[in-house]
Amino acid sequence: MAIAERITSYSARVIQTNYLSYTRLITMKLESGTTVFIGFPEVRPTDWLQFAPSAITIYMTADEYDDVYHILQTEKPVFCTALDLFGLQVGAVHTELDLSIGEPTGEGYQDQSLEALIVRAQNQVTDNKQT
Repeated sequence: MAIAERITSYSARVIQTNYLSYTRLITMKLESGTTVFIGFPEVRPTDWLQFAPSAITIYMTADEYDDVYHILQTEKPVFCTALDLFGLQVGAVHTELDLSIGEPTGEGYQDQSLEALIVRAQNQVTDNKQT
């Protein structure tokens, strides 16, 4: 799991193979040392978010490659969030989020925004460490 974790480096590839279902790939290294692989197939598979020790795999659709690459190229710092929280899955590359404002907007902690999910995930991690 990665919760709004800073991306320290990345590489981008456009490839053609006879064994992958995608032609674009971005690999990112996070501050924790975790490696995140993002593949961009035409159709997102059902198991689009996968966690392994020190590695996360995310599949986004091919039309999202330019957006992710643009964020990595133009924004500093850039963060990655990858989590599965109570069945709500998120795989995101994003700019810094302001989580210091307290309760998220909308319906509070039931809000489905990225900020709300991150606040809930951080609270879950804190609760697990205290028990």
